[in-house]
Amino acid sequence: MNNQFKNIELELKDLKPAVRKKALEILNAMPIETGMDQKSAIKKAIEQAENWFMDSEG
Repeated sequence: MNNQFKNIELELKDLKPAVRKKALEILNAMPIETGMDQKSAIKKAIEQAENWFMDSEG
């Protein structure tokens, strides 16, 4: 995981395992130079992961 995202376990703990895994994948793919703060990046990754999950469920 990128060093820019530390101690995010609490943010992700209530997510379904598949959504948590996808959120971590999205966070790892985010470029460091985006200038986005950690809280905003985590929120965006969770939203994208939840959308991905809903789309994959049909």
